[in-house]
Amino acid sequence: MANITRDRGCAYYVPWLATVFVCFGIAATGVWAYYTKTSVNKTEDSVSYMDAYAPDLNRFNDSLVGTSIAYLVLIMIIYVMCLWRSFIEAAHDATGVTAKGATAFLVLTYIWITCWWCMLVWLVFLLQANTLWQGSIVSLSDSCDRTLAAIVKYGPATWLPSRNLPCPGQCLDLSMVNFLSVDYTDSCICDQDKLTESQSMLQDAYDNMIGVQVGNWVMLAAGLFLLMSYVGAFSHTKRERELLTRVGVKRYSSI
Repeated sequence: MANITRDRGCAYYVPWLATVFVCFGIAATGVWAYYTKTSVNKTEDSVSYMDAYAPDLNRFNDSLVGTSIAYLVLIMIIYVMCLWRSFIEAAHDATGVTAKGATAFLVLTYIWITCWWCMLVWLVFLLQANTLWQGSIVSLSDSCDRTLAAIVKYGPATWLPSRNLPCPGQCLDLSMVNFLSVDYTDSCICDQDKLTESQSMLQDAYDNMIGVQVGNWVMLAAGLFLLMSYVGAFSHTKRERELLTRVGVKRYSSI
């Protein structure tokens, strides 16, 4: 029977692709977390400056911590599994018999692939939430721009809003913005300086959203490529185990 052992050198067994994808994923998580926090703060500052409140922004703060921790923990676990696969492959090549940890590796891989899929699905939902958040920033910023243009064209409002009078056309009615919570008495913003400052903060928040979206997309892409690499490691381990088991049975039968 032909010799089935082989020596490929240490460099061959290093999971290079998984290493690259993990590095991209970790870096993207840092970028996403930094710009998310910055954009949330800028959005909150702008809304607070207009005496309003955006309750849904707290969800981004909660998801920021939870997503970062879960993503980093899972991506490191999968990387450790890829390293484990390298040791299993090296053992198969060196001994020609099934490695003792191959079965445990296959069983645990089922669990971690399921967890990683859930993480990737969550990142897709997070992309949708970020897009809605970015759209809300653009909508409110455009409203400030139109109101400022109306003030320049028609002059300041000539009356103050009340329960009997609507918000003047030269003012921004925050009660019409569905993602803001505001008291009716403070919902009409007619101060040009306040609108200008708030619009500037919203523009800063929008500029930071580019980093949020890029970080989120790279996290997802790195996760998908890492998943493909991990699934490949799983399939190779499963195939090697089956083949070496058959070879072992034939050896035993020949004896």
